[in-house]
Amino acid sequence: MLVVIRIEEIIHAVGFFLGLLKPLWLGIVIAFVLHHPYEHFRAWYQNRWKMRTGAAKVTAIVSVYAAALGGIALLIGIVAPEVGRNLLMFAANVDLYLEELQALLNQLTGMFGLGQIDLSALIQMVDEYLGDLSQAISQALPQIVQVTTSVISGFATVGVALALSIYIMSGKERLMAQVRRCAKAYLPARANQLLTGFMSTVYQVFDNYVAGQCKEAVILGSLCFIGMTILRLDYAGMVSTVVGVTALVPILGAYIGGAVGVILLLFVSPVKALSFLVFLIALQQVEGNVIYPKVVGRKIGLPGMWVLLAITVGGGLWGVWGMLVSVPLTTVFYQLLRKNIQNREQRLAQQTTKDGGKP
Repeated sequence: MLVVIRIEEIIHAVGFFLGLLKPLWLGIVIAFVLHHPYEHFRAWYQNRWKMRTGAAKVTAIVSVYAAALGGIALLIGIVAPEVGRNLLMFAANVDLYLEELQALLNQLTGMFGLGQIDLSALIQMVDEYLGDLSQAISQALPQIVQVTTSVISGFATVGVALALSIYIMSGKERLMAQVRRCAKAYLPARANQLLTGFMSTVYQVFDNYVAGQCKEAVILGSLCFIGMTILRLDYAGMVSTVVGVTALVPILGAYIGGAVGVILLLFVSPVKALSFLVFLIALQQVEGNVIYPKVVGRKIGLPGMWVLLAITVGGGLWGVWGMLVSVPLTTVFYQLLRKNIQNREQRLAQQTTKDGGKP
């Protein structure tokens, strides 16, 4: 009864405690994602370079983290300056862009016999807004300081998470052995067996999910590059890379990457930006309804209908984080339920055979 009365406070306390462990959860996720590349590096150093086990582990960890951080830095270094330059260009020539947009709209309305469109009020409003921008920035200095503090705190959390992920990855065999010993010592045999089966299913599902997500991201990025090349759109390589990387976020990620493409192409040609947007929407429909359920769903053993349902429900409940975890969590439930049904069916069949064999 007391638990029911204090349920809100209990949930808040549990959430606060889990929030304190955020670097640990993030470290586990980083170690899990980099697990396969790390194993490839370690096997390569041991077999090709004949390194000892300890030296191969250290070299593999340095290699995989250097590759991951270098790839992120390279992506940011390529995309961020280009987006920044185009935003500055847009701010300097916004009147010209709006006038070109008005001319384009008037051409379209003229084709259909409609009236002319006047954007002068919009142009005046934009000029006033840009004129007050410096004043707004000076007034927002306290908020900027607060955001800067949050960013520094975020970097500190990521730094601790990276350190924890290195410890987890380098000593995962010892950690798993310790967990198995504790489970065997403190749990009954039946509970230990159930826990071992559950953890095995969770690991297999999340491992296949990460592999499927990476494969799907490569497919989507390649299709985006091919389509942009056929349409003769600028920044095909860079935009396709961003779309592929952001596609690691199910369904919604491609739109996030597509926004970068629209911003870049908008300053080249509004028509090209519109063409890219239409192409991306069509590609995203194919990806969300065909590629993702087939590639990721087949990799983790979850039917396509359940993949789409899990993403829809998870995204509705918890947003982007719900989209990220809903598919593997649904798969874990699906696999455990399927195994339980198979075991029950086998026991029923054995019981039926035993009963039928009686005189």
